[in-house]
Amino acid sequence: MFPANSTMTSRFKRNWNSLIYVGLVSLLALLLSACQPAKIADSDQKDIKEDSTKTIDSQDLNDLLPSDKTPSTEDLANTPTIDPMTRLIEPAPAVIGLRAPEQLTPDRIKIAILLPLSGPTAAVGNDLLRAANIALFDLGNRQLELLPFDTKGTPRGAESAAAESLVSGAELILGPLFSSSVATVRPLAQERGVNVITFSTDTTVAGDGVYVMGLTVGQQVRRVMEFAYRQGLFNFAVLAPSSPYGDAVVKNVTETTSSLGLSLDRTVRYPTDVPAGSQDLHEIARIMGDYTLRQKQLEQEIQLYSKKDDDESKAYVKRLEKLDTFGEVSFDALLIPEGGARLKELASLLSYYDIDPEVVQFLGTGLWEDPSLSAEPALVGGWFSAPSPEKAAAFQKRFTDLYGYQPSRIASLAYDAMALAGVLALDPADIRFSPAAIENPSGFAGYDGIFRFPENGIAERGLAVLEVGPRKQLVLEPEPESFAPALN
Repeated sequence: MFPANSTMTSRFKRNWNSLIYVGLVSLLALLLSACQPAKIADSDQKDIKEDSTKTIDSQDLNDLLPSDKTPSTEDLANTPTIDPMTRLIEPAPAVIGLRAPEQLTPDRIKIAILLPLSGPTAAVGNDLLRAANIALFDLGNRQLELLPFDTKGTPRGAESAAAESLVSGAELILGPLFSSSVATVRPLAQERGVNVITFSTDTTVAGDGVYVMGLTVGQQVRRVMEFAYRQGLFNFAVLAPSSPYGDAVVKNVTETTSSLGLSLDRTVRYPTDVPAGSQDLHEIARIMGDYTLRQKQLEQEIQLYSKKDDDESKAYVKRLEKLDTFGEVSFDALLIPEGGARLKELASLLSYYDIDPEVVQFLGTGLWEDPSLSAEPALVGGWFSAPSPEKAAAFQKRFTDLYGYQPSRIASLAYDAMALAGVLALDPADIRFSPAAIENPSGFAGYDGIFRFPENGIAERGLAVLEVGPRKQLVLEPEPESFAPALN
C-alpha cells in the first residue's frame, strides 16, 4: 500500500524468510485478551437502544484519597476515573497461564480491527485478520499496533468490540464486516472522534466518519457499462434477482444510463428462491427475450412469403422454417448480476430462447470473477469489471504460502486497509487519521488496485475490464494506474 501516484518504497519490502513475526503478532493478540476489564454486573449490560448514549458519573475523587487529609493545594487533575465506554464491554472469560503484557510505550499507534472471529462467519473474519497481519509485517513500523476485537458477527458484539477498542486507545477502526454492525459502532467512534473504515459493501452506511472499503456493485456496474458504451453499445437491459443486491444493480444501471445518455430498454426481476431446473426459470428467459412475440413474428413472415412463387421467396421460407423466432431483441447489451450455478443456468436458457450472445453482449458484475464460468459456452465472450486478476492472484498465493490454504476473496481488503493505515500513520499525530488524510484525492494503491475516498465516504476504485475466455478470464482493459485524467 502506497500513494497511488508513487512507487512502493523500500520500507514496505520485507524478507519473508521466517514467520516468527506473524507468530509474535498472534501471541500479542492472545495476550491482549487477558487484559479484559473486570466483570460487569448484569444490571449494567443494557441494550444499546436504551443506554448507548448515556454515560456513567466519574468516581468521587474524595473516595480515592488516602485516610490522611490531603493538603488543599494538591493537584488531583490526574486522578483516575472510570471510562464511561467500559459499560458497553462484554465480560470475557479469564485467560489462564499467561502473564499480563508489559505496559506499552506512549508512542504506540493503535489500530483496531473489528471482525467476526467467532460465530458462523468466523472463517472469513480470521482470513481478514491474517491478511491485516501480513500488511503489518510488511509495514515494518514498530510503532504500529494492531488490536483485534471479536464482533461475534452481531451488532451487539460489534458495539462491545468498538467500546473496548476505544477504551484501549485506538486511533482508527478497521471493520466491522457487516453494515448492520456499523450502526452500533458509528456513534461510539464519533463520540471519540475516531474514523471507521468498514469492509462492508453497503453504501448507505457511508459518511459521518464511516468509509466503505468494500468492492461495491455500483463501481463494477459503472465501469463495465462505460466500457460497453465506448464499444458502441447503447441499448441496455437488466435481468436481476429480487434482492437487495439486485436492487443496487438496477439503481446503478438506471443512474449510469441516465448519466451517459444511454437507453434502458427493459428490466426483468426474478425471485431468488426459484428452484434450479424449474419451469419458472424457462419462463423468465422467454419473457426476457420476447420469445412468444418473436415466434408470432416468425409465423407471420412465413405466411407472407409462402404466398409468393419466385425461387428467392421459396428459399427464404425454407430458411425461416429452420428458425424458432424472427428478428432480434431490442437491446444490444444485457447485464446479469448473478454468479455460480444460477448464472450458468440462466445464460444457457437465455441462449436457448434466442437471446444470442453473438448478437447481444452479456455483461456481469464482480460475481463473474469465477474461472469456472468458461465452461458455459453462452458466457464466453461476456464482460465484467473487477480488480486486476494478476494482483488478486499474487495476494492469494502469498496468503496460501504463509497459512497453507486459500483465503476468502475479500481478505485482500484487510491487507489494503491495514497498509493504508500504515501510510497514514507516517503523518503527524494531529492529522494522521483525519478525514483530510483519508480523503487524499491522489488515492492509494493496493492488491485490489488504486482507490480513494471522496467526501461521501464510498471508495472510488480503478477496476479492470475482463472477458470470460474459453479457458480463462482475459483482461480487455487494464485497471488505471492513477486517478489523473487521461490525456488525449
